[in-house]
Amino acid sequence: MQQPNIIEPLNFEEIFARMKEELVKRDASFTALVESDPAMKVLEVAVWRELLLRQRINEAVKSNLLKFATGEDLDNLAEFYGVERQKEEDDERFRKRIKAKIIGWSTGGSKEYYRYHALSADSRVKDALVESPIPGKVQISILSTQLSTTGIVSEELLEIVKKQVTRDDIRVLTDTITVIGCNIMEIDIHSRMSISPIISKEEIKKQFIERFELAKRLGWSVTRSWIIANLFVDGVENVELIEPKEDIVVLGNECANLVRFEVTRS
Repeated sequence: MQQPNIIEPLNFEEIFARMKEELVKRDASFTALVESDPAMKVLEVAVWRELLLRQRINEAVKSNLLKFATGEDLDNLAEFYGVERQKEEDDERFRKRIKAKIIGWSTGGSKEYYRYHALSADSRVKDALVESPIPGKVQISILSTQLSTTGIVSEELLEIVKKQVTRDDIRVLTDTITVIGCNIMEIDIHSRMSISPIISKEEIKKQFIERFELAKRLGWSVTRSWIIANLFVDGVENVELIEPKEDIVVLGNECANLVRFEVTRS
């Protein structure tokens, strides 16, 4: 994640060098300072304190930026936009809804406007895609956090979302809204790996599945490079990806669902 310019990169050695340079300018007798000199220790303490102060300033800046804020800082930012965290909602999903609310403010009935209300309908809505194939017709595809074994979104959840987005105070008068479950693309992953004794196949699979579920969303294409990079956890020495043989391209109203995940030792 790229840091904005307002967040300052911190470097102990750089601050130390500047402080020492300023000290010598004020008193040339400090030119020949050696590591054991007490003045050097005083400088190190001063630099460390300045580094802590600058880090605190960086953290204060981040807490006021939607892209970086977490926890209560994110709650406070969301309050300004009139968005409340749902029960047990994590920061990333909460951030997604806040962004949808902000963009959706631009025009009533925009895609992000409906997306925000779909995401806010129920905490089980992991993602939503809004499309308008023809003027006045709105189709909302839903991805659930609780897909059935066949990858189908429950009718109960679809009905909850439909009731939300068709409320009189939400639906644009001229819009006809349809809420459907997203299309599920089932995928298999098979890799041959060199693994050190510090980690087991079960732990590798556990960590990978957690990362996969966190990244999973509508329209997310699963590339071979992403799979390989996320299989390289601590203790993995080499990865040969057997399946898939090509990147898996996923359309906007589709979601990749991991069905079989096999790891064999090389």
